[in-house]
Amino acid sequence: MRGKTFVLIVACLLAAMFTVETVSVSAASMKEIRKNIQQKESQIKEKKSQLAEGKEKEKSLSAKVAELEEQVNEKQSSIDELVVAIAEGEKKLTKLEKELKKAEKKVDTQNDNLGARLRNMYKSGSVGFIDVLLDSTSFSEFLTNLDMVERIYTGDKEVLTGLEKAYDEIDQKKKEVEELQTELKTSKTVAEQEKENLAADQKEVEKQKEEIAASNEETEAMMDALNEEADALTAELEKRQEEEEAKKKTESNSSSGSSSSSGSSSSGKFIWPTPSSHYITSYFGYRYHPISGVYKYHSGMDIGASYGSTVVATQSGTVIKACWYGGYGKCVMIDHGNGLVSLYGHNSSLLVSYGQHVSQGQAIAKVGSTGYSTGPHCHFEVRKNGTPTEPRDYM
Repeated sequence: MRGKTFVLIVACLLAAMFTVETVSVSAASMKEIRKNIQQKESQIKEKKSQLAEGKEKEKSLSAKVAELEEQVNEKQSSIDELVVAIAEGEKKLTKLEKELKKAEKKVDTQNDNLGARLRNMYKSGSVGFIDVLLDSTSFSEFLTNLDMVERIYTGDKEVLTGLEKAYDEIDQKKKEVEELQTELKTSKTVAEQEKENLAADQKEVEKQKEEIAASNEETEAMMDALNEEADALTAELEKRQEEEEAKKKTESNSSSGSSSSSGSSSSGKFIWPTPSSHYITSYFGYRYHPISGVYKYHSGMDIGASYGSTVVATQSGTVIKACWYGGYGKCVMIDHGNGLVSLYGHNSSLLVSYGQHVSQGQAIAKVGSTGYSTGPHCHFEVRKNGTPTEPRDYM
């Protein structure tokens, strides 16, 4: 009899030791999971900061690209004006060249006429104006010869003066042609260089913008992966906590013979989660994400509210989460029974704890901007059997 009693005592001690060891291992395991979650959230916070910085750089570069494009357009207008001026200059150059040829032709004609006169004078011998006048046989012939001499003298003088002007005109037009050619050549070179410089600047900025955009996409992908890992770890932690809670309840039921429900049964409509504000900044469903700019599914609705304002339980129930929860930041989840769970994300502080029973309208948190958020607001979800649904259908 004593032997059997001894064996029974030893068996009980071993069972107790095994139970203590299991609980110890479970607690250590949950602590390690929480530690991993904190590490993931720290990494997410770092990536969020990098993404915000990258977005700011991308925004700055976009502004720079827009500014450069404006400069390109302005410079293009100047270049267009220069091109028009060049075209007008080329027309003027063509006209000047024609005028130059005409002037040279005129000089050639005058030279030919002068040459012909000189040749005639040479052939007929040098006859002076005085000889012509003295050879006059009468006064009337003298007057006629005098008039002829004056005309010849005037004509010769005009020919020489015309030649002098023609040569001056030719020299001036040649100078204008050369200056205009030089100006046109310089203007064309400047115009092409300006085009190349602006195109190179714009290409460089576009390249930087593409690199930063690619970096931002990579950061977003890493953040999504980290959020998924954090969510998986949180789900594992919840599972462990539920197992521990179920174990405690089973032990309690075994010792007391009584039973309790895991959550209260919800009845009636939900009340608004933020009494100080009813302003919805983003509705349930697909939208362009305010941080990533990507068209994504939004599992709840965002209510804009001042930092630190009160968040209340929309219906009575049991708190099944009161901790940091991935992109939701500091989060509270309440089980209302019948498969309904409400979620309140991005809080600055939490006023309830896991397993606590709360009443409808009870303060559970303070509005903040923790997690994946752009400003203070309450992200409110209603999940039916684990699937997010339109929150306003329950209000």
